[in-house]
Amino acid sequence: MTHFIVSFSTLFFGVWAFSFFKKPTEVALTSNMPMCYQVNNLNNKGLIQPVTQFTTATSVLFDSDTAKTYAMPLLATTPKGEIILSWTERDDQGMISFCMATSSDKGQSFSAPKIIYTGAGVGNSRLFRAKVLAKKDGTLVALYSNRPDAKPVAGPPGRGGRGGGRSSELVFAESKDGGNTWSSPLAVDNDPTKGLLRGFFDAVVLPNDEIAIAYLKDVKGSTKHEERDLRLVLSKNGVFQPEKCIDAVVCDCCNINMLVDAAGDLHVYYRDNNDDVRDIARLTSSDNGDTFKNSQIVHPDGWKIMGCPHSGATSVPMGKSALIAWFSGTESEPGLRLATQEGKRLLMVSEPSAKNHALLANAEEAIMLWEQNQTGSEMTQVVYQTVKGDQVSVPVGINNTQDATNVTGLLINHQVIIAHEVKRSNKKNGLAVSTVKI
Repeated sequence: MTHFIVSFSTLFFGVWAFSFFKKPTEVALTSNMPMCYQVNNLNNKGLIQPVTQFTTATSVLFDSDTAKTYAMPLLATTPKGEIILSWTERDDQGMISFCMATSSDKGQSFSAPKIIYTGAGVGNSRLFRAKVLAKKDGTLVALYSNRPDAKPVAGPPGRGGRGGGRSSELVFAESKDGGNTWSSPLAVDNDPTKGLLRGFFDAVVLPNDEIAIAYLKDVKGSTKHEERDLRLVLSKNGVFQPEKCIDAVVCDCCNINMLVDAAGDLHVYYRDNNDDVRDIARLTSSDNGDTFKNSQIVHPDGWKIMGCPHSGATSVPMGKSALIAWFSGTESEPGLRLATQEGKRLLMVSEPSAKNHALLANAEEAIMLWEQNQTGSEMTQVVYQTVKGDQVSVPVGINNTQDATNVTGLLINHQVIIAHEVKRSNKKNGLAVSTVKI
């Protein structure tokens, strides 16, 4: 069984690379530390707390292929309990591969990488995160952004391939054999109009085992610099149906997030634009995306900004409800927020360097991860807080995550599996996969 690490550089349309090697010496450094909790009663002010508690990750680290650059790992699970790690990799000739590997032992080891697709226009970034979904029938569905006319650009990490104009498609491919072979990519949107950007997307498997994809799309004929609306595409018997607009006025460059809750309702989270007030909104469907209730603001921050923050929400189911995390730049309280689906704010992270947050959950608790600078240093570190009901732990820093960025994770029992890019001096980031006991 092969273990690995990779390297990455985050770009708007760019993409990166992954390599795997024979197993190195493992570094197993864990600490069992008591977790302190507080009843979080924020009222109108956030709690600003320094990181004074630390735990250490058990990591398996590998030398990276220095001829490649790696980006945007993402962890997911299959209905059978396997873990999927996906990522993209870019070689010095400018060719980009979307790859995946699986783990059947809770992230301690992974299969050899499997290539889903290689091309010069494959996109993967914080706002266009490529992903692999696992359906109940065993089918894997890969979704990613692609510019089919892009030409490869050799050399160090840059903006990926050139050419293709503004056109950017959302494409999907399917695998019926666990990711060993994949169908040719097809466009999600059957609108043939060229020169339109389609992106900032998310996708989920619905309770009926169909796929829902929400994304932003350029408004045809718009004379504005950037004007996009929120679209939804649903599959029926595995075939994607015509798109429909579910909100005509939204923030134009913030990534979308989707969630299916314990009741089977579909929720779409996005940054609204109401006269330049750009708070996080939610659309809810109780019939697998056929119809939606009126849009609701998750929490009224009242952040007014004449431009797009390039930062969306993340969410996880929590009991019969859900938790949502996002960034708001209001003058009085800038920082990361965590709130319930009902709008009750549980956590405010006011550390100025905190960014790239992720949410994880199991049946008992939730974890909010993010990266921030270490005290007195520009070096980043992954930090987390645990949520149980209304109780929120103090911040805990994870050792062995120095220079981490774009963290992703899974919470399995009382163990967090995390994957993240590692910043490198040669501008070609690496990837680390670690486990942390909480």
